[in-house]
Amino acid sequence: MKEKPSKFADMLRTRKDEEAPAKRGRPGGQGKRGNPDYSQVTAYIPKTLHDETKVNLIRQGNREFSELVEELLTGWNLKQGK
Repeated sequence: MKEKPSKFADMLRTRKDEEAPAKRGRPGGQGKRGNPDYSQVTAYIPKTLHDETKVNLIRQGNREFSELVEELLTGWNLKQGK
C-alpha cells in the first residue's frame, strides 16, 4: 500500500522555497558590537530608574539607551575639565 503524502507536505515545501528572512538589527551597516571604537560596559542602577528611562526613550522615538548614556557621560566629562 502506497503511503499518502502528509497534508502539510506542500506547506513545508513552500516554506523551504521562500526567501530567507530579512536580517535583524539596525539598517545601514555595522552595529556597535563589532565596532572597535566602542566598549561594552555594565552598571547597576535601580530597576525602577531603568524602567522609567526605557519608557521615556520610547516616547522620544525609540532612542537608544546607549545614546543617552553617551550624552550624559560626555557632559559629565566636559564639566570635569573645568
